[in-house]
Amino acid sequence: GGVMAGLLTYPNDTIRRMLQLQGSRGTTAVYDGYWDCVKKTYRNHGIQRFYHGVTVNLVRMAPNTAVQFGSYELLKRASEGTF
Repeated sequence: GGVMAGLLTYPNDTIRRMLQLQGSRGTTAVYDGYWDCVKKTYRNHGIQRFYHGVTVNLVRMAPNTAVQFGSYELLKRASEGTF
């Protein structure tokens, strides 16, 4: 579940980072907004640019999701009959 969510939302995260970093650290890219960034990125780099670095993100998310689900189940069992 969490891994799929990460795959679906990663392109949006990439665009957000590109907008935040425009003009910093020697970058020359300038965007007029979200959709301008999407269009220029796709035109210049293709779809793969939206998923650059996704592997590291998935490696981070998989254990995180497992801990969340495990904690939920543990707390759910511990609280049964309490309420």
